[in-house]
Amino acid sequence: MKPRQRVSAALAGAPLDRPPVSFWGHVYHRESSAPDLVDATLEAQRRYAWDWVKLNPRKHYHVEPWGVRYRYSGRPNEKPALEDWPVRDAEDWRRIHEQPHDRGALAEQLEAVRMLRASLDPDVPMIETVFTPLAVLGEMVETPDVLRRHLDENPAGVHAALESVTRTFEKFVRAVLAAGADGVYFATVDWASRDLLDAAAYRTWARPGDLRVIAAAAGARFNVLHVCKRHNLLYEVADYPVHAFSWDALEPSNPSLADALKRLPGAVMGGIPFDDTLKVAAPDRFADAYRRGLEATQGRRWLVAPGCSIPPAAAPENLEAVRNAVTATRLDEIRT
Repeated sequence: MKPRQRVSAALAGAPLDRPPVSFWGHVYHRESSAPDLVDATLEAQRRYAWDWVKLNPRKHYHVEPWGVRYRYSGRPNEKPALEDWPVRDAEDWRRIHEQPHDRGALAEQLEAVRMLRASLDPDVPMIETVFTPLAVLGEMVETPDVLRRHLDENPAGVHAALESVTRTFEKFVRAVLAAGADGVYFATVDWASRDLLDAAAYRTWARPGDLRVIAAAAGARFNVLHVCKRHNLLYEVADYPVHAFSWDALEPSNPSLADALKRLPGAVMGGIPFDDTLKVAAPDRFADAYRRGLEATQGRRWLVAPGCSIPPAAAPENLEAVRNAVTATRLDEIRT
């Protein structure tokens, strides 16, 4: 099967030759322009021949329109440092208004989508990263705890800011699809975790905006919901209209792949470690992680992937080990 056929079959739970596989992560020193980001993405794709490509933009592209700034050192693998943010106290939310979806950093991402789609094999699906509007607000303060406090101190102001951000990204998502993306990778970041919000609070503050932004991608063929962090609210968002659900299935406080397959309506994505252990070459360990995932899922409705973005210094041997183990799989042999 070709990659697009393989991904489509996995999403639908249809027969396929082997599971599809992909990895992604930041390349901090090559994320500050569309050409650099696309070149780095294509280099990885040429090396690993992933079945789909998740465009992994810089961490803060989605909040730059509201004045968030990070400082980059220019050194490989070094995270940027937060330099400026617009919301210092609860009353500042009144200054957060809708922004043009096709200017500045958002225009740069649309250009990256167009460039990547033009250069990528047409048989390889590509999806773009977007975020829950609540997480966008969470990047406008110094730490997420500040926003959590403001939900109580100025709920009307936060609601108004959420509306502005949601309208911006509804338009942006439609433009992403028009630029050539096959769908979106919609990430909840810290917010769909009981460590920050309980289920009722997430339904109040995040769910309405989530569903509106996802609805903007309703015509796409490959929409993914990524539910970040431990103690996640995966089953609270199981009714979101997406094709696949991504999360850290190896975190003991989260649902496992096997359990989630029984309860989620779509495909599952994940099952491979994404933490700093990837930096140390241990190909057998990562090939074994794939085999455990294969045992848990029988390759059914499973897209092999890390549980989240991988570190920039991940050892290529580990990624190659997973890719090689996947490509050696024949699902018809497993099921007979």
